[in-house]
Amino acid sequence: MSGEIEKKEHGIGINYYVIAAITLGILVFIIGNSIEPDEEESLDFYEFMTSLGFAAVTVFAFFITKRYWGSKVFGKSYLALALGFLCYSIGWNLWWFYEIWYQVENPYVDLPDVFFIAYYPLVIYHIQKNYQYFRKSVTKSQKSIIILIPIIIPIIYCFFGLFQVSADGGLATIQISTYQNYDDQFYIEFFTGLVFVFATSLVFALAIVAAQIFRTTVLGAAWGLLLLGILLNTVADLYYYINELFGGYVRQDPVTGIWLAGTVFLCYGLYLHRKEI
Repeated sequence: MSGEIEKKEHGIGINYYVIAAITLGILVFIIGNSIEPDEEESLDFYEFMTSLGFAAVTVFAFFITKRYWGSKVFGKSYLALALGFLCYSIGWNLWWFYEIWYQVENPYVDLPDVFFIAYYPLVIYHIQKNYQYFRKSVTKSQKSIIILIPIIIPIIYCFFGLFQVSADGGLATIQISTYQNYDDQFYIEFFTGLVFVFATSLVFALAIVAAQIFRTTVLGAAWGLLLLGILLNTVADLYYYINELFGGYVRQDPVTGIWLAGTVFLCYGLYLHRKEI
């Protein structure tokens, strides 16, 4: 199957009308979510749609798993992807269950994080299994991507955690935090967030390498969309874990729309995978 993919020069391209429609829909979603009243005791339309997005990625991945189970690479790798997003979906819905039914405000660090962390090794396995099947080794520049991105993005996270920005006379100054006002919960959240940020950064770095490897193959468009979806998820995760240090996630936050956009682009990428492999 690797030879077939290498020899085929043109696959199904990205329909940019679909991309425009998705982008417009996400903008409407973000605006609508920002003005929706915050009702802590119920799951509103916007959270439900995001939950549906993660579930949809899971269904798409399981569908590809079933269709190509006999394949040397695609069957098991897409099973890992499906299980990964199943874990993420469970974690997402547990988060809302704790917040709505148990009235736990921002349930982090808590049981949902067990499912969130399980997502990363499964998705990493999926990405590596795919690109290593077609390329036994990566280039020096690709190795640099895999090494540097999981270092740079956690440094950004640590910058916000270890430094504080204060306004003095209208000028913003950066000071090293003494942690005098921080309790043990802050440290737990900080180091837990650091683990998650490193993991999501590694997933993003590997997705970049995979997209480069598949760029000139029939799966180029599909992997480009998967990379975009993973990038949006990485941005949303980074924002979430930084925000948790200094205030916590709120339901009207635009980051909800970024997560949803990531799932929609992932679904579109998986749809193209279904058409090509």
